[in-house]
Amino acid sequence: MFPASQERKTGKVLLDTTNTELAKRMGFDRTDKYMYSKSVERDEVEIIEERKPYSLD
Repeated sequence: MFPASQERKTGKVLLDTTNTELAKRMGFDRTDKYMYSKSVERDEVEIIEERKPYSLD
């Protein structure tokens, strides 16, 4: 799983990871000292949103 965000101009999904081995295997480009990113078409990914309830008590 990767954190994902939508690119406004292209409509693609931007995936990010700091896992070097996984990034190289999946064809990500290095975008920072520890960050790798890859743009993919929306229909190439399955978006899974996980929400965790929390309390301020």
